Amino acid sequence: MELQSLQEALKVEIQCHQKLVAQMKQDPQNGDLKKQIHERQSRIAALNEKQEITFRPKLVCTGLPGACSSEFLATQTSQ
Repeated sequence: MELQSLQEALKVEIQCHQKLVAQMKQDPQNGDLKKQIHERQSRIAALNEKQEITFRPKLVCTGLPGACSSEFLATQTSQ
């Protein structure tokens, strides 16, 4: 999954989570809403972890003293 797709999926999950939290404020004893919020939190965490694993900074050195820099390189994952 490419970075843009991961970010879009995270955005959607966060927006849904925010709506559920707003509903929860109106009905704090609603067990179904609590379950849905927990499920969204799990999805958000999983997407975040996948984003971190897929797009890690890689140290790139040119061989010259002090000429190393951090670059973000996407690794190809087959899913």
